[in-house]
Amino acid sequence: MSVYVTDTHPLIWYAANEKAKLSKKALRVFERAWANQAFIYVPVPVLWEIALLIKAGQIRLPQPFAQWAAVLGSRPGFEVALLDAAVLETSLNVWINGDPFDEVIVATALTLDLPLITKDVAITDSQLVEVIW
Repeated sequence: MSVYVTDTHPLIWYAANEKAKLSKKALRVFERAWANQAFIYVPVPVLWEIALLIKAGQIRLPQPFAQWAAVLGSRPGFEVALLDAAVLETSLNVWINGDPFDEVIVATALTLDLPLITKDVAITDSQLVEVIW
């Protein structure tokens, strides 16, 4: 089974049914994970960033955040990747535009040694992690 880590924006686009914003490859990965044919780790900072974007009124999800997060967490193809000491240690060596969310998300992918689903050009250009898009 293929295993990945997701950045914030692809998960938002998938969850908010804005699937046209995803590349065909990224959409296929999310659909396969939803059908338990692939596996996607969701870093804690991704959930935190989504909560902050909702609070700021910048995004809307089809359900209240807690309900949406519970549904996501109940799917066998998704799991929350904890923000632990190993990820934080790795993040000390990651610099991407000074964005702490991006840095910890990339550090999660590096710590787990998995590709990252992202369209973020700064992450792609850093060549720190394999990017799926």
